[in-house]
This record gives sequence, C-alpha cells and structure tokens, in this order.
Amino acid sequence: MKKLWLILFCLIAACDQQPKNPIVGHWLEIMPENRHIVQGISFNGDGTAQSIGMATLKYESWKLDNNQLTLSGKSIGNGQTIDFSDTYEVMQISPESLKLNKPGQYPVEYRKVSELPEDVE
Repeated sequence: MKKLWLILFCLIAACDQQPKNPIVGHWLEIMPENRHIVQGISFNGDGTAQSIGMATLKYESWKLDNNQLTLSGKSIGNGQTIDFSDTYEVMQISPESLKLNKPGQYPVEYRKVSELPEDVE
C-alpha cells in the first residue's frame, strides 16, 4: 500500500512540474500614443480566449503551433456578426512580453498582467 501511495504522490508531483504555456494569461496591448485605451487578450489554458476592452471583436479560441498563433472569434458591427480566424507570427514571447506580427501590418506588443483593471471587461 505504501508503494501505491508513493507512486501516486510521484505522479501528482510530476504533473505539477510540467511547464506551463507562457502565453496563458492576460495580455494588454502597449499603445504609447493612446494610454487611455486598454485592450488586449486573455488566453486560457483550455484554448479559449476572451477580448479585453474590445466590444466589437470577440475572441473565442486560440491555438499556438510553433511560432504561429491563430486567434478565432466573432467580429460584431453594423448589425452583422462575422466569424473570423487570424494567424500571427509570434516574434517574441517572455514571461512579461508578447510581440505579434501579421503580414502587411505593424507588429503589436503586449505586456502580461496578473489582474485586469477594474473598469475593463
């Protein structure tokens, strides 16, 4: 019986030691020109995502494959809702920062926060 408990304990400890996905968490876009605007993305460990401060762009899911991040959701506007899926190149990711690039657009930089500001959904 002691061996069974020891094996169970080791399995639980091993699960806790597995590295966490660095993208999981709340990320706010760095916008030096518009500091009063707060927007970003919450990446959940189960592959779901939520928009932060963007009422017309509702993220629903994400997938990270090598350095390609695919975000999917719904774009809401002018009385219609359109499903979308965008793929970005992950140019940089660290525990504090994330830099994404979509071909033909400027790179977007994010900073990771542990909590969302109270006035942002």
